[in-house]
Amino acid sequence: MPRSGKRKRMGWFGWTMTALALSLVIAVAFFSFVFDLGGIGLFNDHQAETSEQETDEPSESGQTQEELEENAKKTRESVGKEYEDVGDFIAEAHDFYNDTTGYGRIDNLDWSEQEKEAEEILVVLDETIPKVEDEALKSDLEKIDQLADAAVENENKKTIRSLHRMFHDLDIALNDYKGTNKIWGVTNTLK
Repeated sequence: MPRSGKRKRMGWFGWTMTALALSLVIAVAFFSFVFDLGGIGLFNDHQAETSEQETDEPSESGQTQEELEENAKKTRESVGKEYEDVGDFIAEAHDFYNDTTGYGRIDNLDWSEQEKEAEEILVVLDETIPKVEDEALKSDLEKIDQLADAAVENENKKTIRSLHRMFHDLDIALNDYKGTNKIWGVTNTLK
């Protein structure tokens, strides 16, 4: 039967390219969803978290971001300079929590890794807390000590999130961390 001259068929090459493109779209959607790569905002609440960070609403302490930033600046000039070794410890721990819990990874924690980090934090704090004379910083380190102890005992995401926020705020207060301008307001050091 002769073909009409006006109608063209999509040969094997066209079908191959269509199947490849469709497979690629499905694979990207699947991996973004399963591994929470942040590529598809419909499947995670990272976008809501980011927009929450950019608001000028009061923090957990009731202070505005502007007030917390001013307190952080004052703290860096006094406490931050006096306790540089504590600042280094804070920065390292904050990096760990950024790497293991940031961008939605808190939903897929490696608990053995979290427990190991919490144990290391406890060892450092046992040596550090007695040397700290600043009462606000000392109380924050004691709170971190309690949270790290709880992280060793229980697999609780809220405890890990609290640890991350404590290290985040202290990293801003002591080291002028620039990864974000959000301050959670969970420390006494920034009050």
